[in-house]
Amino acid sequence: MVGNAQRGYSAALDLICRIALFVSGVSLVVMVVVIAWAVFGRFVLNDTPAWAESVSMLLMAWVIMGAAAVGVREGFHMGFDTLKSVLPAPIGRLFDVISDLCITLFGLGMAWFTAELASEVADTVLPTIGLNGAVEYMPLVIGGILIALFGIERLLAHATGHLAPADTHPTPILTDA
Repeated sequence: MVGNAQRGYSAALDLICRIALFVSGVSLVVMVVVIAWAVFGRFVLNDTPAWAESVSMLLMAWVIMGAAAVGVREGFHMGFDTLKSVLPAPIGRLFDVISDLCITLFGLGMAWFTAELASEVADTVLPTIGLNGAVEYMPLVIGGILIALFGIERLLAHATGHLAPADTHPTPILTDA
């Protein structure tokens, strides 16, 4: 029963993971286009678009948070790898659990506190792009939620004795190569 629920949870997170990576990739491409337009406007047209910097910063947040969340799922987050390599295997596994627990709590805290910040500025308008002020914090809120969900998935894998998601995929979505 637990195995089926965990497989269903992981399957749903597979889709969410791919969507997050897709959003990050599209945001990166759009950010490059926006910055290129800003440079063209500044040096060729002698008229820098005022909105370009705000939009590119917002897009950068989507790039970073989506990729960071996927990195948690794939096991690229900070951990105790150096220390773990010199410890006996059972203690190393304990450090994996502690690391994943810290990452999960970090994601929950980031989502909670940036949601509070977003609600504080929800009545303001970003002057250069005319969007609600809370828009700036949405990548952090969603990224925190995703980090927590992916961390929970890793913790469930530890609790049930299964492999973490990064260890079950033949080829990871992200690589550090």
